[in-house]
Amino acid sequence: MGLFSTVLGGVKASSGGGAWPADDDRWYDGAVSSMSNAGRRVTPDGAMRVSAAYACIGLLSKTVATLPLRMYRKEPATGKTYEAPNHPLNDLLEYQPNSWQSAWDFKAMMMMHLALRGNAYAEIVSGPRGFADSLEPIHPDRVLVDRLPDQTIRYTVSDPVKGTRRLLQDEVFHVRSHIAPGGLVGISPVTYARETIGLALAAEEHGARMFSNGARPSGVVTVEKTMSDAAFDRFKAQWNASFGGIHNAMKTPILEQGAKFDPISLDAEEAQFIQTREFQIEEIARWFDVPLVLLHHMTKTSSWGTGVEAIMLAFVRNNLMPWLGCWTGAIRRDLILAPNIYEAQFDVEPLIKGDSRALADFYSRTVLNGILTRNEARAALGYNPIDGLDEPLVPTNTTTSQDVPRGDGQPPNGSALIGHNGGPKIEDTTEQADAN
Repeated sequence: MGLFSTVLGGVKASSGGGAWPADDDRWYDGAVSSMSNAGRRVTPDGAMRVSAAYACIGLLSKTVATLPLRMYRKEPATGKTYEAPNHPLNDLLEYQPNSWQSAWDFKAMMMMHLALRGNAYAEIVSGPRGFADSLEPIHPDRVLVDRLPDQTIRYTVSDPVKGTRRLLQDEVFHVRSHIAPGGLVGISPVTYARETIGLALAAEEHGARMFSNGARPSGVVTVEKTMSDAAFDRFKAQWNASFGGIHNAMKTPILEQGAKFDPISLDAEEAQFIQTREFQIEEIARWFDVPLVLLHHMTKTSSWGTGVEAIMLAFVRNNLMPWLGCWTGAIRRDLILAPNIYEAQFDVEPLIKGDSRALADFYSRTVLNGILTRNEARAALGYNPIDGLDEPLVPTNTTTSQDVPRGDGQPPNGSALIGHNGGPKIEDTTEQADAN
């Protein structure tokens, strides 16, 4: 099954196409993929052999896994949102999605599936906590997706234990990445980055083979006379045994019968081997939309600023938020029964906090200006509340027209004007001017 059949719907939702995986394959075993022009077969799991791809997937999956995912209640009249810890989905999403995974395990696994294959699936199992008592992850390579005549979606799952079965749309939690033209399944970056990843795999193998052959290119052995097949085979076997491999590097060959060895003077720099590997890191980071500096690639300066705070803020806004939007949109569609009242949100505050000095200045300003109470600031910093610190402070150097004191000693009202500062009334000033 080709790429165009895949993206048009009614097909296998992973990036490779092909037949169902065998029932005894690994949980993360990839599907069959097309061969790259570099001569290397590229699969989602095979891409993880490239350090840059592994770092990108690891960064995205671990970052999403560490973010708290909580339920919130919305008030349509005021637009305010409040945490809803008693909502049945809150415990499911924040702590325990199923009996064998923690929330960290579940989010990391689902995000890995999403970033590598473009789709992440979990079966919605009912139970004591409601219709969504458990979320059981399904490997994307085991899922076929098609649209029914009533425009709902059906998922055909090849389960190694339960056999092939069909699940309806309200039985599956489905997170998509970039939507394909058919709108049913997401597209994996590995599908389009096949040539980039294939070249990286070929370059890495080239480097490994170069060092295994003595950390130098091969040479040419010439002899004055024609060798018989038996003599040629004997010479070749003896040469490889004596001078092949890195353990035989720097040995001096002793040749007989006028044989000469002429090494090929081509090193890794001349072949631009190192530059190729560095460029592949940049290309793979671009495919997965991850900043180079977060992959520990420091050969080029960042245009986001020099501070860690600026880098993390740009990463959260430009790179991470689209992925989080995929999650929260899927939760709203598949898991929340009253989306006008409840919503799920990731807490990204831990990622964008500044250093201790910046935090102290921020909370000092918000407390002194009455935006936060002192106990709210203590809670944000991880401290327990203290009695008597639940009232917001009132700034003494700012006020409104309602609070400006009147000149006759009466309580302030709306007729007072800023600028009189306790002086005479407006009407008294007018009468005195008329008398003059």
